[in-house]
Amino acid sequence: MDIILVRKSRIAGKKRFWLPVIPGIILLAWNIANILRVPIINTIAGDLTAICCLCIAAIFQSCIFCGLIPTNSRYFELFQSNGSLDAEITDNTFHRYYYSGNFPKLTEELRECVIANSSIQENGVLIKHIPVKGGHLFWTEDISVLLDQYQDIEEQQEELTERNQLLQMTYQKEAARKKLEEQNRLLNMIQDQTYKQYELLSSYMKKLEQTESREEYDMLLSKIVVVGTYLKRRKNLVLTRYSSQGDSLTMADLKQSLAESCENLKLCRIRAAYYVQDKEKQLQADDILNCYDFFEWLIEQLFDVINSVFFRVTQIDEKLQISVHVMSSTDIHNFLKERPELLIQQEEEQEWFIRCPLS
Repeated sequence: MDIILVRKSRIAGKKRFWLPVIPGIILLAWNIANILRVPIINTIAGDLTAICCLCIAAIFQSCIFCGLIPTNSRYFELFQSNGSLDAEITDNTFHRYYYSGNFPKLTEELRECVIANSSIQENGVLIKHIPVKGGHLFWTEDISVLLDQYQDIEEQQEELTERNQLLQMTYQKEAARKKLEEQNRLLNMIQDQTYKQYELLSSYMKKLEQTESREEYDMLLSKIVVVGTYLKRRKNLVLTRYSSQGDSLTMADLKQSLAESCENLKLCRIRAAYYVQDKEKQLQADDILNCYDFFEWLIEQLFDVINSVFFRVTQIDEKLQISVHVMSSTDIHNFLKERPELLIQQEEEQEWFIRCPLS
């Protein structure tokens, strides 16, 4: 057994341990003396069982002492050898039995807090606890580096939050500026496209201040209402055009505008009606605006010479076409000579037909 233990030993150097051999030699000598019946053996050590057990126990204890049989008898030294861990083992009264590293001395109140919370942070050191049989195990972890990193992260987060708020404010101001620029652009565009109507309103207002006839005063007010209605509806069409996708308007948009204008023409003692084909169809916005612009231009030219008007917008072979029937006792050619492309025909004595191709 001694030879096998020495050969199988993993202790560095493979030293030949001689101590376990001594009890073996003693046991061998006793057996030889017992066989030879040496009288002194029976007197001093005559019990075979006791002597054999004592020598075998001495052999094993010698193996343990020499390290041939590993044991865990050096707890304190083993615990101290782990220098990377600051820890201690105490009993239930917090009396220290083992410790390693530089484990700090803790007060009883602090230990109670650690036990209650499983861990506690103190001056950049995290103190943890787990119960063990008959006591407690405390150990520490240095988290000062993690706390510094966490503080850096918090500072970066605050900086990013402030930067995000600044960017958001900048974006809102930029959006408001662009919105204002777009509103000004649309306003200027509407004014450029309707400046004739504004001049017409200005002339009506001057005549309104100068007239003394009640009938003429009412007629001028009616004309102002009609022109003002056109300005309002056309502005709505332009805003609808640029707020929708695809730069398109529907026949329904045109129908709403014509309906309000025709209703206000009653104030000028003009019967007005309209017909719009396929009101839900999406069309180019310019075509819809041209239809309404032509209607207003026609009314403004014939304000004083017509009694009724029937305005039609139809689609023939994917082309928009405007046809108008008006009742007038006056020849309307001179009033419409500004648009030579118009087809003007007199169908009956006071009935006139006007055709205007758009596309």
